[in-house]
Amino acid sequence: MPDAGAFAHSLVRESALARPEAVALTDGAGSRVTYRELLERWERLAATLRAWGVGPEVPVAVRLERSPDLVVAMLAILETGGVYAPIDDSCPDGRFAAIVEDLGAPVLLTDRETPQEVSRRISRIAHPREPAGLMATGAPETPALHPDNLAYVISTSGSTGRPKGVAMTHRGLNRLIRWQAADGPAGLSTVSFTSTGFDVTFQEVLGTLGTGGRLCMVSEEARRDPEQLLAVLEKEGIERVFLPYVALGQLALAARRTGRYPSSLRQVVTAGEQVVITDAVAEFFGALPHCRLDNHYGPTETHLVTSLTLDEDRGTWPRTPPIGRDVDEAVVHLLGPDLTPVAPGEPGEIHVGGTVLARGYLNAPAQTADRFLPDPFSTEPGARMYRTGDLGRLDAGGLLHFLGRADDQMKVRGYRIEPAEVELALSRCPGVREAAVGVRELGDGIRALVAYVVAEQGARPSVSPLSASLREMLPSYMVPARFAFIDAIPLSSTGKADRRKLAEVPLPEPADHGAVRLDGEATADAVAAVWQRVLGHDEFERDEDFFDVGGDSLLAAWVVTELSQLAGREIELSVILRNTTVEELAAFLATEPATSPARRPDSELITLKPGSAGNVLYLFHPLGGELLTYRELARRMESPVRVLGVRWAAGPAEPGHEPSLAAMARSHHEQLRAVQPEGPYLLAGWSFGGVLALEVGRLLRESGQEVAFLGLIDANPVLDPLTGVLPSETPYAALLSQVLEEVDRRAADGEDSVDISELSSDRDWVGLMGGAPAAGVKAAHLRRSLAMARQSMQALAAYTARPYGGDADLFQAGATGPGARAQLEAGLRGVVGGTVRVHEVPGDHTGILVSPHVTVLAEAIDAVLENIGKGNDSDGS
Repeated sequence: MPDAGAFAHSLVRESALARPEAVALTDGAGSRVTYRELLERWERLAATLRAWGVGPEVPVAVRLERSPDLVVAMLAILETGGVYAPIDDSCPDGRFAAIVEDLGAPVLLTDRETPQEVSRRISRIAHPREPAGLMATGAPETPALHPDNLAYVISTSGSTGRPKGVAMTHRGLNRLIRWQAADGPAGLSTVSFTSTGFDVTFQEVLGTLGTGGRLCMVSEEARRDPEQLLAVLEKEGIERVFLPYVALGQLALAARRTGRYPSSLRQVVTAGEQVVITDAVAEFFGALPHCRLDNHYGPTETHLVTSLTLDEDRGTWPRTPPIGRDVDEAVVHLLGPDLTPVAPGEPGEIHVGGTVLARGYLNAPAQTADRFLPDPFSTEPGARMYRTGDLGRLDAGGLLHFLGRADDQMKVRGYRIEPAEVELALSRCPGVREAAVGVRELGDGIRALVAYVVAEQGARPSVSPLSASLREMLPSYMVPARFAFIDAIPLSSTGKADRRKLAEVPLPEPADHGAVRLDGEATADAVAAVWQRVLGHDEFERDEDFFDVGGDSLLAAWVVTELSQLAGREIELSVILRNTTVEELAAFLATEPATSPARRPDSELITLKPGSAGNVLYLFHPLGGELLTYRELARRMESPVRVLGVRWAAGPAEPGHEPSLAAMARSHHEQLRAVQPEGPYLLAGWSFGGVLALEVGRLLRESGQEVAFLGLIDANPVLDPLTGVLPSETPYAALLSQVLEEVDRRAADGEDSVDISELSSDRDWVGLMGGAPAAGVKAAHLRRSLAMARQSMQALAAYTARPYGGDADLFQAGATGPGARAQLEAGLRGVVGGTVRVHEVPGDHTGILVSPHVTVLAEAIDAVLENIGKGNDSDGS
């Protein structure tokens, strides 16, 4: 047990003196630094810093890559009594300069070129390994260090439009490391994963080295690629890792994909966002029975406040675990608006008292006074408590549950974001009159920042210049992933931006550019088309970074899956991490020969509505193979799900080679499993698409996967919903053949576009194709749609539905007569072995997909999905 009065960095010195030849640092590439070498390096740097005037309360700015130099710099600054002030690597020049100015730092330690506007504000700029020769002789000793001296300043987003620096004392840092050392086994090998701008970095570095452990520094590429990170964990024998929840989920999915579970792991600590125990996460820890999972909570202003170690019995883990009980010297109060305690079990705002609080915000007394309040519950004179803005409740067992935010502050991928700072930056962009920001679920369980922009009259800017302007003012995590242009910002009764109404604004949808083939050579058009489907928008330039325009690691996995299919060879995830623009990806693919002829996959996914990839609803195409039928339905749905359309990309086959319905379903099944390897799956489809959804659902269940929702939108695998007869007995195949012959005749006569409205009744055509034919449609496109519809109709006529063991929800068109409705339901119940729930929707077979009835349909589907979500989110408390 460390000495309660010891400073955190002095614990590292004790480790170095006790085991000088032990390895302190590795980098995953073979480089090793012993404790003796580490101590020598940080003492040399500390002596130089002292000679330059660094001592208690003197900040030192640090902008270094993740390497041993970063650890040396941290320890040396703490050794001198100076204030360690890390600068995020993605920080743009203007923000960098503002932070340095607020810090008043006389020294910058960096390993890269420094912007001129920063250089003007710094007296000395040096690399951690360079200044030894500059050291003055007889450098002064460090004055006595007091626990209330500052240890570090970490910059966070500020509500005034400027970043604010959280100033933490040695008292707060010491108690954190002391608690961590007592809470778990000492000397664990730990990977350095978290961003250098997160306070968790101190737990990684000081909590590991202060107990004689080994710290493994990983590359940025390994941090972004979960499969590479798995390899590092295995190769280095890592025993502990601190991971934000999103990274933990990605690591668990990568372990499932590869079958690699790092058996050396003994402890995983997650913090920053609400933890969700997905199936993959549960499997991950199920495969590692000796590895514990700790859920930590604490704002930067207090560092760690509560902790929960989940039970050893994995089967008892709730889907959304509590954040635990307050830890060493932290005191949690749940208070109402009048700062009085709420009743047991009731929600309240989390306030934190005790000695864990930061001094406040650097050089910002008004902001400090607003958040750091007098503590009426303490008997200590001058005691304060921090108003977190987070909501929580205590359960009957005394465990704290996180309930979200009480104010406008947002959190994206573990980073705190004040909307005012982003909105102020947006207002400075050319062509922007007003702007607001919010957080929306765009994909893979990751919340992304969305900008709602009111443009100047006649000067609407495009997304790329807006993003470029913002990247000059804000770090990358504060640049919105999506931009929605609106006429006016909706206001609440108090005159503020109504963020609930903003959350209802439709986001840009992807353009459907049809089939794109590589034809043996990768093209930028092909890559761009894949990006559009995956990101759900086409507002990007070909030299923009995938991760700057809304991409993330799981979306990157989707991209490489599609590119692998197009290129006819396996493409590793690391490719997109090294080639992050359309141009770079296209160049990479063009230089690597395909191992087989490039072909477009038969099945293709297109984003119809962005949302959480933890909840993906797949809508299967109707007869023509396309997805326009679902556009309005996807827009009207309010469930926090991502809606992906599943289209038939191969087009109609040559006569004699037409795929069966079962073969089409197998192609779709393979595509779904490539993009989402595990369930639960949410499937639905209208008419023919509903039959496809049922058959894909059967294949998924057959392969051991869970289908949580099967929605049949006026669809029936036994009887035709329009006529009530067997699909083989309908007249539609003949009708389609007749229209095809006429289209071919007119095309042969040189007609480039064809109006076929007089060739079929509205009811027949609309019922088959999901919409009336557009006048003047191109003959080639029309022929493809008709041929695809005839092929699908023939596949349906030859299809015999096999038993489906799960439940199904039938969204039945209300215009169907009671006799026909009973007959259709009876046919469906003969195939579905589970419960069939029937939801009547006004309108006829096609009318339920258009206004006004599509709103009712969307609400009915939302209600079913909400009930499923409640069942999945139950924590048993």
